Amino acid sequence: MPKDLSQHHTRQNGQSARPEAFLTSLTLGIAAVSVGVLLSGCGGGSASDASAAPGGGLAAAPPSNLPASPGSVSSGAITAFGSVFVNGHEYNTDKASVTDADTNTTTSAKTGLEVGMVLDVTAASNSSSGTPVASELRVHPLARGYVDASSASAGTLTVLGQTVQLSSGTLFADHRACASATNGACAAITGQSGLSTTAGSGATAVAGSYVTVHGYPFATGVGASSANSIVATLVSVSDAPGATGGPAAFKAEGPVVSVGTGSIVIGDLGVDLSAANCFAKGGRSATTPCAAAFATGQVVSVFAKNAPSLPASSFKADTASLNGVLADETEGATVEVEGKVSTVTASPASFVLRGATVDATGLATGTALPAVGDVVQVVGTVGSNGQTLKATKLSITHAASNGSLALEGNLGVVKPGPAAGITQITVSGLNLTVDARTRLADFSLKTWDLKDLAANPFNPATFQSYVKASVSQHVIVQASIETGGSLHADRLVLAPASNRAGVSGKVDASPAPVNSGAKGMSTTFSVGGLAVVADPSAIAGRPSQAPGKAASVPANLSSPSIAVADRIIAVGTFSGGKLTVAATPGKDNFVIDFGTGSGFEADDF
Repeated sequence: MPKDLSQHHTRQNGQSARPEAFLTSLTLGIAAVSVGVLLSGCGGGSASDASAAPGGGLAAAPPSNLPASPGSVSSGAITAFGSVFVNGHEYNTDKASVTDADTNTTTSAKTGLEVGMVLDVTAASNSSSGTPVASELRVHPLARGYVDASSASAGTLTVLGQTVQLSSGTLFADHRACASATNGACAAITGQSGLSTTAGSGATAVAGSYVTVHGYPFATGVGASSANSIVATLVSVSDAPGATGGPAAFKAEGPVVSVGTGSIVIGDLGVDLSAANCFAKGGRSATTPCAAAFATGQVVSVFAKNAPSLPASSFKADTASLNGVLADETEGATVEVEGKVSTVTASPASFVLRGATVDATGLATGTALPAVGDVVQVVGTVGSNGQTLKATKLSITHAASNGSLALEGNLGVVKPGPAAGITQITVSGLNLTVDARTRLADFSLKTWDLKDLAANPFNPATFQSYVKASVSQHVIVQASIETGGSLHADRLVLAPASNRAGVSGKVDASPAPVNSGAKGMSTTFSVGGLAVVADPSAIAGRPSQAPGKAASVPANLSSPSIAVADRIIAVGTFSGGKLTVAATPGKDNFVIDFGTGSGFEADDF
């Protein structure tokens, strides 16, 4: 990888950050994104009715893949390896270069790429088999810095003044030296709850976790009235950069909210350009005067070697660079874009994706417009101003109205689905579909993600043979509850072998919950169609926890009454078609009821 990328994305001490303590979090390991996020779905829309009993049926086949034509650019998150999978396409990467978009340095090495990274992939040609061949993979994270704030109830982080949205598809990777050590000096951060936030301010501030955020820009409006954020696909945690952290050790990118004298504002970050080198779009070959370099609404990246004063509200930039809203802004170019819809206009039919206006009037008759918050893939041609896209194909990959469910357990049935590249699986008796939209990673092997892409052949085509030969059948799954109640695996992680099982989601309306206040007399309810039988002694409401402190096992807490639509995390053992939670609470045996009200923090134990 380029030097700058290797400093921020590769592992420390030659070890992968997957210690044996991987599953010791009270929340569902990798599924430790807040229950609020899990239940609201990617778009934050209303969850589907819990009475739909998801998992009873099998999800329909996903929408057809959008074709990658030679010469086109496809921009989306990596979902799997074998070569590299982006936007449903498997790209042959044998001759592809990897470019760090922040430094414009290029290498032929593919190691260091991770599932969840957003790539701009240029297709050179198609092979004789029709598989697109990539000529360039362009890596483009949107923020690097310390976590200043974290709201599990909202499912957000604040990094360098940028709001980072977490979703059921967000992956977490921990590359700190302590997590990579063979003796497991610290537990790997596997979700939002493991991140620390900045304490104090100014000279006495204690920095929060240092992260690199990959994802999609999400913007509504222009200028001071806009609401800008990052929809995270991967949050990569690493040791804080030292004096040799590199020119892009700290970064923010987004639309300019306002322009001052020698300064701009991006998100909630005031950026001082007085000592910066500013560059117009198209490279770093020649600087331009910073005073007139940028305008409100333009997308700008700012970089610095040194950390700002914390919590970061101001930033003295070393470098600032103008970016485009599309990966290729050449008029008439074919571009494929994945992202989250921020605004929709009915007439003329259009919507905004990653800050670009998508003209939907040319779509096939009967094609429905997406809703705000839907995650979509669009193929189209670039307009004359380089800021618009005339859509020719549209695929909604995750509807905002879909609810979400988190599962941990062992794989049961693994069988072919209705078409090639689709697999149907069961976890704790629930049926799920795995396909090209699923982000796949093997965290059961410490060295899996250190290898070249060809040595990590975990993808939709190899899924069945891969898991059959895997050293572990234990998985952690984030799933969407789709129309009709079927479950689609948004991300699936192979984890170290364990007998632990768990579910996170909303309590179903049917069968109705039955509460018992007596030890030995079980409380029964179901979540996402999974029956839960729990001793009241192991059921607790949301306890308090000081910010930044480690989670602890609930103790001496009154047992709440489980009700329909309550947010629940339940962990125990799965047998006989049900999840059983025994009387003695512990890290592998508990129920937490967060209720239905707003403001709860699912990871705040």
